[in-house]
Amino acid sequence: MKSLKAFSLMGGVTLIVLAILYLLDAHNNYREFHWAVGIAIVLLITHISNMAIYFKITGDQPYKWFK
Repeated sequence: MKSLKAFSLMGGVTLIVLAILYLLDAHNNYREFHWAVGIAIVLLITHISNMAIYFKITGDQPYKWFK
């Protein structure tokens, strides 16, 4: 159940970031060097924050396969 909560929150954060990038016309400017670097940094930060959200919510529960 914790994984479902984490995935929902991660999806929400990702959708917000993608909406902001779309509103900034990043999809039209990705061939320009400065835009490409900026978009890459934003997506990397999004990925890292999604990982942090997942492990903050679920803890070590997904890895307790054997008790």
